[in-house]
Amino acid sequence: MSDWDDPYDGDEEHDPIVLSPQVEAVFDFAVTPPDVVSAIAAFLVGLRETLDGGPHPDHAEAVPGLPGAYTAPLAHDLGLVQYHATGTPHGPGFYVARIVRTDAYPEEF
Repeated sequence: MSDWDDPYDGDEEHDPIVLSPQVEAVFDFAVTPPDVVSAIAAFLVGLRETLDGGPHPDHAEAVPGLPGAYTAPLAHDLGLVQYHATGTPHGPGFYVARIVRTDAYPEEF
């Protein structure tokens, strides 16, 4: 059995969802409100479901002019997520590029 047989076993080397450094920084619980962290976690769960053959997260829209790029709102209108459908050596994946929080707009846009 290879490491890829269960892509959700915590093996970060083969994880089909890659977070940009900007998105990883959002998980600093000292500066990010818990409701925002929770909304982002829910979004990531939706991406995992997409990899299992489900639809893109609710209300996701393609970004015109950027093939494979999408934006989707976070739960409770806490912001927007930009992500990209990518390929990995092991199958489809996603790159979560950035999060624009409503409480930080426009300085992070």
